[in-house]
Amino acid sequence: MESKTQLTRVIAFCGLISTLAPGASFAASITGVDLQFIGDSNSPKAEFTRDIEASSAFRGRVTANLLNFASVSNDRRASGWSVNALGSYEHNADFEALGESRYRVSLNSFRENKTAGGAPFYRFGLGATYIDAESFIRDGFQIDLSASVNFQPTNFFDTTFGGQVASRQAETDVFDTQKTTLFATANFSPTARSVLRTGIRAVFGNEVSTASPTVNIVNNSEAIEPDFAFGGAANNRFAYLINAVSIIGELGAGYNFSRTVQANLLYRYVTTTADGDIAYDRNLFEFTVSLNF
Repeated sequence: MESKTQLTRVIAFCGLISTLAPGASFAASITGVDLQFIGDSNSPKAEFTRDIEASSAFRGRVTANLLNFASVSNDRRASGWSVNALGSYEHNADFEALGESRYRVSLNSFRENKTAGGAPFYRFGLGATYIDAESFIRDGFQIDLSASVNFQPTNFFDTTFGGQVASRQAETDVFDTQKTTLFATANFSPTARSVLRTGIRAVFGNEVSTASPTVNIVNNSEAIEPDFAFGGAANNRFAYLINAVSIIGELGAGYNFSRTVQANLLYRYVTTTADGDIAYDRNLFEFTVSLNF
């Protein structure tokens, strides 16, 4: 498969960097393990009540660091880059065909100005992800480019501003998407072990919705085909690609049981508007237990 070939090339490129970069430290190690529960009030991202389906999913994720390179580290500033990997598996308890595995490798860089106000911490990333879905039409390869800056004016408050551009090439046109995301988040720590989180995100570009087709949907979709994850043509359920804008509000809390064990609860409200006055809302709840090394 071409998607797997592309991902292999990216991994090989990261390996080449590790052999050419002076001062690089290559010592692959697992950095974290997450177990997550996800509740979604509108899995198909559907507009009408007849098409809306709620679901619950469970996700396991492992992250690893493959390579570190610190170019500068002193009392004034720090900078460097790293190569990281991620593997995850998600099982949907209500719609098995929505399950998927993801395999990701990324090249990340950082720069911290320790003497400037707010101690700005800059991050840049280039990532490649292979998506192996239970529903073959969702299989694909994604490339993303991201940048962010974090400010920490006090030891109990920090805020981050950033953006990401992502392009996904799937087995079928309906899941070929291009998205641009802008976000702002803020964290407040009332105690040494707890944190309160809030954020807002704006997503511009393609969305995939599954519904019973209407004239309006057909006229405004860039691609449309049966979606077997929700019953396919037999149930009159079709996935369609549309241009949309989504606004996502986030509110959550976290607690550190120890230096390595953390639990987080996050609520997301998503409102999406698309061409042809197509619109839908979603409520997502995420509970995550993380083990960090």
